[in-house]
Amino acid sequence: MSSINNDDFLNGLTPVAKQRFVLSFRRIVADLLNRNWIEGAIPFLTFFVLVTVLLITDADYFSAANLTTLAQYSSDAAIVTIAMLLVVAIGGIDLSVGSSFALAAFVTLYLFHIAGLPLGLVFVLAILCGASVGFINGFLTGVLGCGALLTTLGTMITVRGIFVIVSQAYMVEIASSSRFSEAWDYIGYESFMGIPVGFWGLIVVACAIYVMFRNTRFGWHILAVGGNRKAARHGGIQLKRTILLTYTLAGALVGLAAFLFAARQNSAGSDTGVGLEFFVLTGLVLGLGGFVPGRGKVISTLLGFATIFILRNALINAGFRGDFVSGSMGLILVTVLAIDMKYRKERHRILARAYLDPAALKVDPVLDMGTLAPEFGVSKLAGADLLGTGAVDGPEDVILDRDGNLYCGTRDGRIMRLFAPDYTRVETYAKTGGRPLGLAFDEQDRLVVCVAGMGLYRIDGPDQIERLTSQTKRSWTSLEDDRQIRMADDLDIAPDGRIFFTDATKRYEMETWGLDLLEGRPNGRLLCFDPARGTTQTVCDNLYFPNGVCVTHDGKHLLVCSTWTCSVMVFDLARMQDGPRYFMRGLPGYPDNINRASDGGYWIALAGMRSPVIDLAMEDPGFRLRMAKRVAPTNWLFGNLNIGGVLKSDSKGQIVDDYWDKSDGPLYMITSMREHQGDLFLGGVTNNKIGRIKLAEADQTWTGPESYWSKGG
Repeated sequence: MSSINNDDFLNGLTPVAKQRFVLSFRRIVADLLNRNWIEGAIPFLTFFVLVTVLLITDADYFSAANLTTLAQYSSDAAIVTIAMLLVVAIGGIDLSVGSSFALAAFVTLYLFHIAGLPLGLVFVLAILCGASVGFINGFLTGVLGCGALLTTLGTMITVRGIFVIVSQAYMVEIASSSRFSEAWDYIGYESFMGIPVGFWGLIVVACAIYVMFRNTRFGWHILAVGGNRKAARHGGIQLKRTILLTYTLAGALVGLAAFLFAARQNSAGSDTGVGLEFFVLTGLVLGLGGFVPGRGKVISTLLGFATIFILRNALINAGFRGDFVSGSMGLILVTVLAIDMKYRKERHRILARAYLDPAALKVDPVLDMGTLAPEFGVSKLAGADLLGTGAVDGPEDVILDRDGNLYCGTRDGRIMRLFAPDYTRVETYAKTGGRPLGLAFDEQDRLVVCVAGMGLYRIDGPDQIERLTSQTKRSWTSLEDDRQIRMADDLDIAPDGRIFFTDATKRYEMETWGLDLLEGRPNGRLLCFDPARGTTQTVCDNLYFPNGVCVTHDGKHLLVCSTWTCSVMVFDLARMQDGPRYFMRGLPGYPDNINRASDGGYWIALAGMRSPVIDLAMEDPGFRLRMAKRVAPTNWLFGNLNIGGVLKSDSKGQIVDDYWDKSDGPLYMITSMREHQGDLFLGGVTNNKIGRIKLAEADQTWTGPESYWSKGG
């Protein structure tokens, strides 16, 4: 072990070539298509084309004075559009918004001019008026289960009738009122910082609903109910209450919009709110690209509304008749929606064809292992004891505590504990909800686990699980948001408590990790979580499927397996910024996990073996791309991941021993191994058992936890 402590030895190792970013046209296209905001491309382009045409045909249309006028007269209808977005997001519809808008506007005018109430109270009662109609709609649709279309059609007719009756009785009196209020006029006509007060109301509402959808439980519940009511019910969401509250909130926004309208117009006519529901629905459909439940796209919705509002205003200003304006808007809407639907359908096809982005990868030739090569080696694993057969499914990593109890993860998301000494008693230690992979014990004997798709977790005891981290900082070289840790793979803990773990691939999930090999690009990274600060940072990016992690015996260096390059890298923990060097290269197979051995060396699991055909194919990205397009996945030429073994290296990275199984043996794919008191325990991601063999030459008292966290003083 002393040789790794020697800086001369470390400096003599070959540095791993750094790749700061991946430049590929296919990658750029795929990352753009994979972004969520690209769904608003058609509404944005439509708005952009409209603005461009208006700039060319009417240079004064977007003057400061006209923009102020547009902002002043559009704010109330835009708020109603956001209200419609709420009910559509939950899977409903509200045809009564126009009638509710008219009634709330009348209530505002009546309370201000006739009843003479304070403006603040008028504001509250106007919102309550709209919320009351929304509550009725929500009660009928959410609680009683009536159809949203017929229910809101009924309330539209009823509320419109009420408005007509009361407006005819009091509108003349309202029009002749002489009440004056500076605050009332300020809300209706004035600006704050150059922006009309009503438009400030729109900004506040838009920001609030945007934050609600993204960052609040109620917003998530709305989208969940709209996306899949059955799944939302099974997830514990109160459907009736959520629908009722959503309609009520939408009604309150309609009341707010009506208050702003009343303050601006200071009157209401029999045609107030007529056709408003269809106008806002048009803007909503244009912004969302269809009538889509479960989607709370505030910005896209406002873009769609702005397009419709400006288009109608421009056509009217140009002198076109109202029926022509309506027909033109309908024709443009149908055209844009047809293009948008075609784009959305083809987007996924283009993404599927462009996402796989193979590159040439030349792997070092297989090193000369002499009689340790698989064809000469003895099948030392053939006589292994098989533990937990049938009780564990896919033990990708195995680990033992100080008492010799054995732990492993399973395919269904559980952490299993097999009790020493015979390991026949098996229990579920914890449920992670994901796919547990790498395992390690910290100084307090708490189990830390990498969960693919979820991040890094710590288990303090049976079913006592807490998340440590699931994100890191976004890299500035990637178009795709890579903050999320997609495939936390393996980990180890430094003497100072820092947890180093690998995110094997930033582009693929646990179910499709094999495509990362087919791609042959440096899509992985090494991360570090600091428990003292609660921060996660990327230590080294653009690595080729970084996998196993192991802190060296002296606690000064970090070994990391690179599966696709068939190598093991070494980092200096005191100078991580220097990057990795090659500790071992040219391995005969694909290294997975790496762990300490009792004699100062290291165990390396080989999940599969290399072949000249695969090595040659990795140098030809065009061949792999054609294969992926033309050949069924079950017939792809792929690395031999069904035959593996274990290598033993000394502290200098020289192979000193090997452990192979028969080609038809029970331990055909080995992804992890741990030494404990003279035994070697072996796990495999596709196995349903754990192997154990005796190590005659090993230290019979050595354990992993004691090696890391000695309690002997």
